[in-house]
Parts: sequence; C-alpha cells; structure tokens
Amino acid sequence: MDINEINVLDLIQCNNLEKIINQAKLNEADIQGCRFKGCYEAHIDTYNLEFDTCEFSDSICLNAKFNKVSFVDVVFESCDFSNTDFSECTFVRVTFKNCKLVGCNFTHTFMHNTYFDNCNASYANMSLTNLRETYFLNCKLSNSSIQEAVLKKVEFKYSNLIGAQLYRTDLNGMDFTTCDITGIVVMPQDLRGMIVDEYQAVELSKLLGIVVK
Repeated sequence: MDINEINVLDLIQCNNLEKIINQAKLNEADIQGCRFKGCYEAHIDTYNLEFDTCEFSDSICLNAKFNKVSFVDVVFESCDFSNTDFSECTFVRVTFKNCKLVGCNFTHTFMHNTYFDNCNASYANMSLTNLRETYFLNCKLSNSSIQEAVLKKVEFKYSNLIGAQLYRTDLNGMDFTTCDITGIVVMPQDLRGMIVDEYQAVELSKLLGIVVK
C-alpha cells in the first residue's frame, strides 16, 4: 500500500492544537504544514476544517469532536485520541501508528490509502464507512463495529477482531487467516468468499448451524 511520507523538517512546530483550530476558523483557512507534538487537549469541538500535510505525535486529545473534518497527508504517531468523534470525516493518505483509538466514532467516514499500524481501536465504530485501500496491521479491533461498510482493497493482518460486528459488510475475497476472528458477528451471506483457515472455518460453521464432529 502506497502511503506518502511526510518530511517533518518542513513542518512548523505547533504546541497548542485548540489555538491553531480557533485561528483557522477565524481566518476561514485550512491547517497546513503543522507538527503537533506533546499536546494535551480535551473536549475540542471543530467542524468542517482541513488538516493538510500535518503530523500529530505523542499527543493526547480525549473526547474531542472532529465532525466533517478532512485529513490529507497526515500522520498520527503515539497519540491517544480515545472516544473522539471523527464521524463524517475524510482521511486521504493518513497513517495512524502506535495510537490509542478506543471507542472512537468513525461512522460515515471515507478513508482512502489509510494505514493503521499497531493501534488499539477496540470498541471503535466504523459502521457505514467507505474504506478504500486501507490497511490494518497488528491492530486491536475487538468489539469494534464495522457494519454496513463498503470495503475495497482493505486488508487485515495479524489483528484482533474478537467480537467484532461485521453485519451486512461484504467480506468477499478478504483474507483473515492471520487474524483472531473469534465471536465475530456476521450474517451467513456476509461469509461468501471470505478467506479463512481450517480452524476459523470450523468456528464460523457454527453461525450456519453446522455441527462438525
């Protein structure tokens, strides 16, 4: 998956995310070329902004609202954005690395060329999303909800999807052989074309009422 690298040397150090957001709202401008490092913010509420070529690192932003915000060429590394509302956001060429995204709301989002590496997104809600060329590596997605989502060229590798809800999401051609999918919630028709190993197949057969001796 082709993810653009950001040259952090070209970014301007910004230590107050809320201040930058307020300035952008006042000037009706995008937020561009900023590096947010070591920020601690809570209850930020912003709407319909764009972050372009930015980096968030070692930052905490809890219970925030980023509704209808666009993130283009953005890196989140070693951040905690737990319980943040990202609903109706757009993510294009975005990387989340070593991030805590527990309980985040990603409903109705559009993701393209987005990479999740070693992230904890347990209880995250990704229902009604449109994910294209999106990659999950070594991620914890237990008890997450990815219902009625459109997945195109999406990959899950070495990830924990225990108890994840994938109801009414087409999984045709998707390979889960390196993942733990124990207790996932799907409809029988969602399983068509799903790639699993023999042990996973036995577990999934229970959803069809099949008893394997």
